[in-house]
Amino acid sequence: MSSSYATTRANIERRLILGILRGDLDESLAEVWREAFRSLDDQEIAALMRQTRGLSYQKASAHTVRFLMEHHYPFREMVLYHTGKEFKRRMMLLDYIDEWES
Repeated sequence: MSSSYATTRANIERRLILGILRGDLDESLAEVWREAFRSLDDQEIAALMRQTRGLSYQKASAHTVRFLMEHHYPFREMVLYHTGKEFKRRMMLLDYIDEWES
């Protein structure tokens, strides 16, 4: 039997593919995103969905990035070392990263 969140995972992967096709996301970085979402079990996906429900798009995106950073080491490394300061600012991560690194 497939996961009860298989549709959610499939939708996320479709969005990542669209990001690549539009040129918004490098393919190697998209693979890290894909693996980060694949690494979450159903309970973690459910928790993330509950935590982001009702948030604005920007706040939900920022929360999702933080959630993935806390749950998937390669994703955290990608964000820390392969994203620019502008991305980190948009995702409201500057203070979070400073706090995490200290």
